[in-house]
Amino acid sequence: MIDIFIYICIIIFGAFLVRKKLLPEIILNKVSILQSLSLYILLGAMGLKIGADKKLMSNLHILGIKSFVVAVFAIIFCIIFVNIVYRGDKK
Repeated sequence: MIDIFIYICIIIFGAFLVRKKLLPEIILNKVSILQSLSLYILLGAMGLKIGADKKLMSNLHILGIKSFVVAVFAIIFCIIFVNIVYRGDKK
């Protein structure tokens, strides 16, 4: 539970730095490269872990629909949250 709290604090701190323009422009230009690289490494590691788990692979057909439902709800609520945040930014 403390790990999640730390992640949330880091995200809030990063958002604060960008909103207050406390980071130099050169760092902001390199963020997208770092994000993409981190995402590729994360997806690769997840794929290796999932592919190596025999029990998970044998039950993949059962987990598929549950994963689909979770993904759909995550997308819906992310869209709602982004709309709420950007509406507050326009004022």
